Amino acid sequence: MAVLVALLGYALWEPYRLEAVEHTIRVRNLPPAFENVCILHLSDIHGRVGVFSWPPFLRWLADADLVAVTGDLYSPTRAREPLARALNKIQAPLGVYYVSGNHDYRHGVLAVEPWQPGDRLLDNRVVTIEKDGQQMLLAGLPDLVKGEPRWDEVKAELQRRGLPAILLAHRPDAGLLPDLDGVAVILAGHTHGGQVVIPGYGAVFRHNHLPGRYVAGLWQKPGGPVLITSRGIGTSELPVRFWARPQVIRIRLVRES
Repeated sequence: MAVLVALLGYALWEPYRLEAVEHTIRVRNLPPAFENVCILHLSDIHGRVGVFSWPPFLRWLADADLVAVTGDLYSPTRAREPLARALNKIQAPLGVYYVSGNHDYRHGVLAVEPWQPGDRLLDNRVVTIEKDGQQMLLAGLPDLVKGEPRWDEVKAELQRRGLPAILLAHRPDAGLLPDLDGVAVILAGHTHGGQVVIPGYGAVFRHNHLPGRYVAGLWQKPGGPVLITSRGIGTSELPVRFWARPQVIRIRLVRES
């Protein structure tokens, strides 16, 4: 019994053990101006507004050139207004961009009140990111199930512009989309890293169709883009995590030699 109580206590504590994970990604034809650009990848906040005032988070944010948020900002059990105020204060030199997740929809409609993302919402859009006169692309898709993703349109626009691109998507299943040529990196979340991971068994909740070991971290099909799946910040269903610490991801872009 004592062991079970200890395990439950840890599972209730782990959601507050936010960590930063760092990856360096080599990108073919990366414009020189984007060498060592830092992207702060946030996902699955689920209304956890307190994270935005945590000193380590503020340091990570201050070091970021661009912030990418891959959906599930809201939670049905938390007030929306405090999170909306916090989101609207986030800034980065190259911008702050979002895509929607399944929890961001109410009755089948994307809920943007009181949060007002404006042109920072990248659902089915492609934008140009410019630094020192050089450019790359940032594209986004809404949730692949609750939203209405139009990958064919996004893909056509990426191919028309012909620049290195980063794709934001809530679900890591975006890594299975056809014709990802030109996409260097896909950023995703949704899985919570399993939220509860049992050593020797693996993730209890996978929420994707990729092999189980890719429930979080890096995955790459031969010749395809790098897929980075975040364990996210918040929780859903139950306020617990086990062996799946919440995280933010800091990504450094470097040119592929």
